[in-house]
Amino acid sequence: MTRTLACCAQPFGYGPAAKLVVIAEELRRRGFRLAFIGDGVGHELAARSPAFDEIVRGRPSDDAVRNAVAASVGLLSVMDRGFATLAKELGRPLFVVDSLAWLRDAVPEPFRGAARYWVQRFPDGAVPEGAVEVGPILGVNEGTWSGPGRGLVVNLGGGESPDGDDPAYAEFAVRGLRDSGLTGTVLAGSRWTAWLRERFPNAGLAFESLPHEEAVRRFATAGRVLTAPGLTASLECFRLGVPTAFLPPQNYSQWRILRTFRRHGLAPTAFHWEDEPDAGPSPDGLPEADRTPRVREIVRTATPAAAARFRDSLRVPSDTALSRKQQAFFAGLGPNGVQTIVDDLTRMCHA
Repeated sequence: MTRTLACCAQPFGYGPAAKLVVIAEELRRRGFRLAFIGDGVGHELAARSPAFDEIVRGRPSDDAVRNAVAASVGLLSVMDRGFATLAKELGRPLFVVDSLAWLRDAVPEPFRGAARYWVQRFPDGAVPEGAVEVGPILGVNEGTWSGPGRGLVVNLGGGESPDGDDPAYAEFAVRGLRDSGLTGTVLAGSRWTAWLRERFPNAGLAFESLPHEEAVRRFATAGRVLTAPGLTASLECFRLGVPTAFLPPQNYSQWRILRTFRRHGLAPTAFHWEDEPDAGPSPDGLPEADRTPRVREIVRTATPAAAARFRDSLRVPSDTALSRKQQAFFAGLGPNGVQTIVDDLTRMCHA
């Protein structure tokens, strides 16, 4: 009888869950039986994927979740700390995928002692002792941009986070798009999508919430993508070669990612909060737990001058030279990390 691998993803936008989905697809091809455990946007994206044999919606304290982890061959956690702690409590092997290890002050305590700790490569990032560094964690099927002429796709990401479902970022971004006269399709989590449809009924924008693989297909057929600077969506677009521009950051990891992209010349026109004289203190010097709440506070208190500068940043034509530079940056991050992760899990769980 095939034993089940429990899987979870930090409910912080779509990025962690998107990584989990592409890993799960490959594990299923290797004969794994997979159970997703979790809530929020992680559950939303996992429930749309056929990769999971079982979906257990809940939190670490719920009996159904605890039973699923206790009966598993181990837990695969994409950056989720609560379920990682539960796996250790129940004595189950813990496997951790972390795409943001490069910006952490230290390895989070729930991840220490994991049977395997994979960290995604990113410029200037140190590799924690004992970790296995891998390249971008994306779907293994290569795709290319289909060429110009298919309109603008705007990616806001999942939206919901452990800090709450504050729509201030969606409000700021979509108001800027509307006031700039841009038209196209805005992709977001289901809750933000419903809110935006009601809030901006006549903005000339379509609002959709899609499974991960469908969102990537939209990127591939877009004339241009404008995305929040989350790592997963940004690297998907770089790999495809679609001309990609950026919205401002909505959390601290995006704050750092966009800074890196600008330093490498990949986001030359992007609006970043750290350029704003009225934004207040930077989150950089704060304790890790306080950094994203500080970014969210900056978004909520954005001035009309900041909104105007954001609108100005949107008036940029497609640039194929820039997209070639973005593709080269992606290629420099190394081969797809999914294969290494899946090979390791197959060996360790089926030994």
